[in-house]
Amino acid sequence: MIDDLNKNILNEFQKDASLTYKTLAKKIGVPTSTVFSRIKQMKDSGVIRGIVPLVSPVKVGKPTTAWIKISLEINTDCCDFADEVAKNVNVMEVHEIAGEWDILLKAKTEDNLALHDLTKEISQIPGIKNMESLIAFKTIKEDPRINL
Repeated sequence: MIDDLNKNILNEFQKDASLTYKTLAKKIGVPTSTVFSRIKQMKDSGVIRGIVPLVSPVKVGKPTTAWIKISLEINTDCCDFADEVAKNVNVMEVHEIAGEWDILLKAKTEDNLALHDLTKEISQIPGIKNMESLIAFKTIKEDPRINL
């Protein structure tokens, strides 16, 4: 269970994970050792899965964002398909979903041609009944942080 102190630590840490534990402790008003032990505990328990920089897709040459909806043939194992498609480096997210579609992917590519190539590659995975892509014209907000 995440208590209020862990929530405060996580909220501040998500704003800037480059902060030292000492600086983070001052912002929250607790000893540095408390911040260190709480973050270690949250890493060990899987609450914090990793620490990565927030990279600008545009500045690194991947400005095209798309969602790919996939419906699977009735005998296709959804979990196996999801595991297979998740191996693609341009696929950022893989979700098993309810409704008309079975899988929802989020992808980042260099351009529409690269997206076309990605969808062709995905379509080679056995078990697809139907596939549809949605392309973002403009991204207003994209933030992986979770407000606690």
